[in-house]
Amino acid sequence: MAGLEKIIERIAQDSAAKCDGIIFDAQNEANKIKDAATQKAEDDKAAVIEAANKEAKALVDMAESGAELDGKKELLATRVEVINKAIDVAFQKLGAMPDDEYFAALYALVKKYSQDGEGTMLLSKKDLGRLPKDFDKKINEGLAKGAKISVSKDPANISDGFILVYGDIEINCTFEALIEDSRDAIKDELYSIIFA
Repeated sequence: MAGLEKIIERIAQDSAAKCDGIIFDAQNEANKIKDAATQKAEDDKAAVIEAANKEAKALVDMAESGAELDGKKELLATRVEVINKAIDVAFQKLGAMPDDEYFAALYALVKKYSQDGEGTMLLSKKDLGRLPKDFDKKINEGLAKGAKISVSKDPANISDGFILVYGDIEINCTFEALIEDSRDAIKDELYSIIFA
């Protein structure tokens, strides 16, 4: 029996050694799988963090860009408002000029906008009531040869300036119309003066 016990003991030892080897190999394989999974998790974590950082930076850049654009829009709106107010103030000052300056401006406008031939000047009721004595003479001074302008006794529905009528043609020389026609050029000039 001693031989059988030795064989059984030997089988048990071989079996234990083989089991230990299988367990050892299994633990090594498990450690390798665990290490690979840990490394993959670290790599995935780094990729997720990098992607999140890129997305966050893109959002911040977009927000900054939007804020900068909003700031530029606000600045432009403010500049436009300042320029429009300056034009409005200039328009009010034109209408509030003393009579001598006001009619001097009308004389200059007549010379600039008069045409060849005979024309009629339409003025507001207010202006007809305060015409200088020599107004007819002065509006015709310096006109082209053959050009003549007479003042209508009927008031026009305007606040300032005048309208020149040559048959079917009307030339609107009211301050409002002149400013409106030149608004873009006036804005450009004011912009260069105010914001240069």
